[in-house]
Amino acid sequence: MSVGIVTFHKHTQLGFYRYGHDDYCEPLEMDALLSSLHVWFQDRVSLEDTLLWDDETPGYSHRKKVYLKSIEKDEETGEYILVLWRAVGSGDGVYGIKADARLDDNTLYDANNAADGARVIWGEASYYWFIPSKNLFASIRFSNSIADTNLMNLFFRDFVCLHADIREKRREVKEGKTGAYTSVSFPAQQAGETGNLWFRIYSKQYTKLTTRADLGAIARDITHFVKREVIAAREVDQSDWTRFFGRLPFVSAEITKDTRKVEINIEAKPTAEELQQIFEQYAEDYNGGLDGWRNLGFRKEGVGGICWLNSFVVKNVLPIDDTTGGGVDDTGHYTAQRLFTALQFKRDGLLAPFGVAVAEAAAPQAVRELP
Repeated sequence: MSVGIVTFHKHTQLGFYRYGHDDYCEPLEMDALLSSLHVWFQDRVSLEDTLLWDDETPGYSHRKKVYLKSIEKDEETGEYILVLWRAVGSGDGVYGIKADARLDDNTLYDANNAADGARVIWGEASYYWFIPSKNLFASIRFSNSIADTNLMNLFFRDFVCLHADIREKRREVKEGKTGAYTSVSFPAQQAGETGNLWFRIYSKQYTKLTTRADLGAIARDITHFVKREVIAAREVDQSDWTRFFGRLPFVSAEITKDTRKVEINIEAKPTAEELQQIFEQYAEDYNGGLDGWRNLGFRKEGVGGICWLNSFVVKNVLPIDDTTGGGVDDTGHYTAQRLFTALQFKRDGLLAPFGVAVAEAAAPQAVRELP
């Protein structure tokens, strides 16, 4: 049995805007965006076919390559599961998928069993669950996957600009400070409006903090941040920050394990804005506090104990049965259908907090448009 951390987000800006202005928007519905991507995906044959651009696309050669491994829709609920595959490295510690493998082929390779001469796209999966009826989505992170909502927003932006046929677009190649880049604009469509619009997509993570005043009140009383990490235990060449703790009494002089748990207390007086930034990245950097020892928290003036940040994030867990096809799948990677199956048992509980106004979105992660 594996467990995924479910963290909810909301798109607060999803549509077509005048450049540099928020006062005019022609919105794009989440369902329309996902439906368009789902239709486009049906014509793809292999994983490499789902890369939204190539090295010849002006302005894209430096970008991280992200592929669409799967998108499936639950016709009963209207919800979608999206599986992205972010290419990384050359097989060290990650799994790979053959570049020409059919999209319904879920065979994974590691550095030891990759076929000689095969073109393998080494990478990491990221899983997203979209609930258009509530205008929200969730990242689902497992031990062998990532959760990167900014990367997901970039993927959607590239799809809308380069492939989607949702509306008329104008594609141009322009010269910038660092060379040529691709600019895509969209003519205004509302009656009486003229000029070009640009696609913009913003998302916010839900937290149990409801207002900036709440953040300010908490930040005002913080005296220390507390960081727990698991570090490598090395006898020599301790050139990183762990060398500063070699003489402290809670650090054993005798190394008996490959790793060592450390807890760092740091004096701090954050502002509300700085605390907000920490909350933004917490779920993705610390897996929502489900990694056992690893965590981030703070101490408050006159209050004993540590307040861990995972107590503030609107999240839950999704158990996944690792038995499949009569055997055990311990790769930590899952098909969209397996995630939908697991959600059948947890869906109502996961969405319960959004039946009433008990949660608000934290600060945004944004992908800004180019002129």
